[in-house]
Amino acid sequence: MIRLFCYACLLLVCFTQCEKQPWEQHYERPDWLRGNAWEVLEERGNFSLFLTAAERAGFKDVLTGKVVATVMAPNDEAMQAYLQAHGLGAVETIPIDVLRKLIGFHLVYYAYDRAKFDNYQPYGFGFEVPDEAGLFYKHRTRSRDTVTVWRDPVTQLDRTVFHKERFLPVFSATHFATKEIDAKRNYEYFYPQNTWDESAGEFRIANAGVEEYAIPTDNGYLYVIDEVLEPVETVHALLGREPAYTKFTDLYDRFIDFWYDDATTAEYSGLADSLFIVRHGSLPQIASEWSYNGEGALRDYANLAALSYEAFNVFAPNNDALNDFFQSYWADYYPSIDQVNFLPLAMLLNNHVYQGNIVFPDEIAQGDKITSSYGNPIVFDPYTEVSAKGLGTNGVFYGLNTVVVPKMFYSVTGPLLQNPDYQMFLHMIASTNVIQPLMSDVVDYTLFIPSDEVVQNTLYGESFLFWNEGHPLRYGDEAVEVENTEGIRVPMGQGAMDQFVSTHIASGRITQFDGKQVFRTRMPFNYLYVTDEGVASPASYNLGIFHPVRAIPGDWTNGLVYATDAALLREPGSLKFSIAGATSSTSTLNEFSEFSALLNRAGLLPSGAQLSFLLGERFLLFAPSNEAIRAALTTGGIIPDDSDALAEYLKYYFVPINENSLSDYPFPGFGVQGDWRTAHISEGERSVLSLTDQGNGLQLRDASGQVANIISDFPKTFNDGAIYQIDRLLSAN
Repeated sequence: MIRLFCYACLLLVCFTQCEKQPWEQHYERPDWLRGNAWEVLEERGNFSLFLTAAERAGFKDVLTGKVVATVMAPNDEAMQAYLQAHGLGAVETIPIDVLRKLIGFHLVYYAYDRAKFDNYQPYGFGFEVPDEAGLFYKHRTRSRDTVTVWRDPVTQLDRTVFHKERFLPVFSATHFATKEIDAKRNYEYFYPQNTWDESAGEFRIANAGVEEYAIPTDNGYLYVIDEVLEPVETVHALLGREPAYTKFTDLYDRFIDFWYDDATTAEYSGLADSLFIVRHGSLPQIASEWSYNGEGALRDYANLAALSYEAFNVFAPNNDALNDFFQSYWADYYPSIDQVNFLPLAMLLNNHVYQGNIVFPDEIAQGDKITSSYGNPIVFDPYTEVSAKGLGTNGVFYGLNTVVVPKMFYSVTGPLLQNPDYQMFLHMIASTNVIQPLMSDVVDYTLFIPSDEVVQNTLYGESFLFWNEGHPLRYGDEAVEVENTEGIRVPMGQGAMDQFVSTHIASGRITQFDGKQVFRTRMPFNYLYVTDEGVASPASYNLGIFHPVRAIPGDWTNGLVYATDAALLREPGSLKFSIAGATSSTSTLNEFSEFSALLNRAGLLPSGAQLSFLLGERFLLFAPSNEAIRAALTTGGIIPDDSDALAEYLKYYFVPINENSLSDYPFPGFGVQGDWRTAHISEGERSVLSLTDQGNGLQLRDASGQVANIISDFPKTFNDGAIYQIDRLLSAN
């Protein structure tokens, strides 16, 4: 997509700065007039079979100059060899639809001289990219299949599918030089019956060599080739012809859908019929003749950069390999690979397609040069581990005897992809793009996963969570839903899903559930607490609840995975609001009731504006225990009697987060320590508290140099701050 965006931007620049658009330059008639292509070939006298075929197929107007074109012309000997090889007695015996496909593949849109075929630059002059010299390798022809009718498995309706023109591959020495690979070896890998002869010229046109280059005509250029060009199909169609790879295409076609092409319908059909393009949901569109179909701002035909550069490179495992993988990975959870849920299957299939420039075997052999969209290296030996291969109009395929398994299948996300009991959590992780970070080989994680049953029994905010399966045959219909204020189920927002999954992801490996441990989660200022009772999230810890966990066995490459019997939720409540109610015996902050009473006495807890001096900033609150405050009230002296003085004094216990540039709450062993400015002001400046992390505990040093110990096991955290219990009162002076 980045490449498409860049191409679009460059084209737009050219549209505004150049006299003519780049793609329009190819329509220009040459300055010289030497007869049209038909006249040149007719005058030569050795192209009668090609001309007869072109006229019979309805393409005489193209050759006689009605449009600008580049013509690939096989002579009579080459045409006769083609007829003989296909058991045909004469051109007249070829069915018209077959003939149109064949001859149309020899007629390229626009005028390409020798330099343009050697190093085509779709952006126009002045926009050359040296690192991509020769890589824009395929060109639009006039070869197109007639419409076909496909059955839509979802709607059970017939769809009239429109097939766009084929693209003709032209492989130049420049192409292989840019890639720094051997031209002969890599070309002949896909064309074993043909020979790359360095001395014969600068490029080959698909399966044919060039005998004469770029003969000028008054409507373009003419190339004399030594073989008839065999029309190529899509990679999807090529794979469908391989009996050993039917399972791959069957699985791919589970994602089939039909995109209504309104522009094509208006141009070619009008009111007669609706025309569709075959798609495969969010998977690479390997059934599309074109690698760009107007998904961006440009019309399909105008984005010559994407159309000539992009290829679908499919690394397809054979039937046996897919069956073996199913048996080893999914057989305990599904009756067959055809019933594996859409999302894990999509991730597996997507890992077998590289969408970029065409990939040749020497590029694969270089190791990790070619990677999937997930960043997984595509690694195999293209010379010993490939049992079938093919080059199509939209890319190439390599037939493998092994499955290229994405890292995510064996990282901590593995259980989600393996076991359908976790599809809601998997959906949320995938929707929030968290899967790729969790594949890391550098960082270890502990992932806590709730089952679908647990998730659906979770009250998240004001609503329970629901699973909408959608149509069982349509990928993308699935959704995690919540009820809105009107009681209507709507898809859960991406931000809410991101928060939900992030609180279940802890940094590092949690190998033991004993003692008292705290771990950061992926969500900033959110933690998981671990004891021999299990694990607690901030929300459950504030209620004194720990949840038991069960290790999910597996050799997960970058961490450990546990199933939980409850979702691990952040605390949605506000500390500012909660501390105001701490005097209630039912409050989760009742151990701070005396401090709450002081705040109230100082006028810092008015309804609706609690602790307004913090200006809405996240904060740390170091609050003395009830016992310490009662003792101080008994002895007197440190707690001011005047409400204004008391208010200013109590502000010394508050440490604003942003003002002190803190990105973490302090916990023993976290190393979060320093001299921090408080909300208290003395002589026009912020008073300072010093916190020291002693590894097994935290200590505060106040302005008088006296030390207070933090005595709470863990702080209680809220959506706006954390509260710690200390064993004595502080002195701000």
